[in-house]
Amino acid sequence: MVEVTALSETAEAVSSGGPLPDVPTGTADRLLSRAAAARPDAPAVIVPGGAELTFAQLDERADAYARGLRRLLGDSGAVVLLSAAMTPDFGALYHGIIRSGNTVAPVNPFYPPHLLKHVAALSGARAAVLTPEAHARLAALRGELPQLEHLFTLDEAAGELPRQGGPAAAGGAGTACLLFTSGSTGSPKAVRLSHRNLLTGATQLAAAHGQGPDSLVLNGLPIYHPMHLNASLHAGATHVLSGNDIGEALRHADDHRATHFYTLPFRLVAAANAPEPPGPAPRALRMLSTGGAPLRPAVLRRLEERFGAPVLQGYGLSETSSLATSDRPDTRCPGSVGRPLPGSRLRVIDPRTGVPLPAGELGEVQIQGPNVMQGYLAVPSAVDAEGWLSTGDIGRLDAAGNLFFLDRVRDVFEAADGTLVSPGQIEALLDELPEVAESAVVDAPAVDAGTQAQPVAYLVTRGPADAADLLGRANSDLTKHQQLSRVRLVDALPRLPNGKLDRSTLRGMARDSGTTERTATS
Repeated sequence: MVEVTALSETAEAVSSGGPLPDVPTGTADRLLSRAAAARPDAPAVIVPGGAELTFAQLDERADAYARGLRRLLGDSGAVVLLSAAMTPDFGALYHGIIRSGNTVAPVNPFYPPHLLKHVAALSGARAAVLTPEAHARLAALRGELPQLEHLFTLDEAAGELPRQGGPAAAGGAGTACLLFTSGSTGSPKAVRLSHRNLLTGATQLAAAHGQGPDSLVLNGLPIYHPMHLNASLHAGATHVLSGNDIGEALRHADDHRATHFYTLPFRLVAAANAPEPPGPAPRALRMLSTGGAPLRPAVLRRLEERFGAPVLQGYGLSETSSLATSDRPDTRCPGSVGRPLPGSRLRVIDPRTGVPLPAGELGEVQIQGPNVMQGYLAVPSAVDAEGWLSTGDIGRLDAAGNLFFLDRVRDVFEAADGTLVSPGQIEALLDELPEVAESAVVDAPAVDAGTQAQPVAYLVTRGPADAADLLGRANSDLTKHQQLSRVRLVDALPRLPNGKLDRSTLRGMARDSGTTERTATS
């Protein structure tokens, strides 16, 4: 629903996610201990063709890790970096660190050396448990990180930490987890999440997506994100880890009769645009879900025709304990990222004035609720005195309270008369052209002094195409402020390590001239 309240001469639209279900109390590692008590012999995590751990086994491993870490670090909140690798032991290490009274800091295992060094220094990490590749990258920089006392590979941690012994495990207080932002607008920031934040986020996601003990979750992501781990633990659902290939993930989903399937948006775009389905339509599937970049209605239609299940989009940030909104299976709004999760609220403000806006108006998204972070480490918070988090993202609400996510604030630019130009709105039109598989729009520097920047489009096409023809057809449907100055055909759109679009690289490319050349990117 949307609650509407009077605000000067306009109406502020506030979208509410409804009541919050009961949230577990205590420390965040109770998600695991509760699941182990309720379903000790049920499979908690499965690697097809490989390891399988029950909830009881996962809980026992978390206990062993907690004892070893308390012996090494004490229980005063020391930060432990942990590679968010697709391994069944991730959950045991994640909750073992929390159970030891210390702070877990999941990191992308594909981070290059400079980012690993940045997050290690920013967090003041005293220990790190990493994939072999990330371990080698950080070990080479260890002389520059004097506070980093202990460095393990995942295998070393599994062998050494349980042998440390020490007192019985006990959870801690304060900050349970540091999550690092994607770094799409600069160096990653460290987001401080409380135990309550993590418990709330798990409850919200499980409720929004209808996860329960009869659910089987297929994780088709390149990294193991805590929000998926914790929601499944809260629900008592089995988690299947399936790597990077979407065709293989679909086969695993069919083999294991998965009910929920999570993957990245650009993989779904590729699956929709492929001449043939990349894998079978899983027979038990209730929903596919993705987030991080909006999928266009045409892509959603093709996916749902191919796989016979609804595709739900969500929107989240590290600052909201990951997920903030989600489409719902029972109240879908294709093309939107849905409504706030239970217990949370959302509104849209004018990014220039801070004034809340009515439904339909484009502005910056703000979120309020118990999933909103404690704050950042070492930098000012983005949460105001009333608890509203300014996300830095641009979107609009419809009359039913669904959010349509479009852009980052920094990606929106002004036309000559001050009108905000949204790249996302232009991309939505471009993606409806039959030849276009994917599109990205950025503002190019002005050619003449005194003129405004103009949009440039980068298009991945399904086959041979003429850039000049696409430019003319697109501009015939765009407003005066949205008119494209150039169209460039590329073989692929550049992406960050987390799969998000790398608009900074595209802006650098936009400094070049020309309208018809094909440029390869990686």
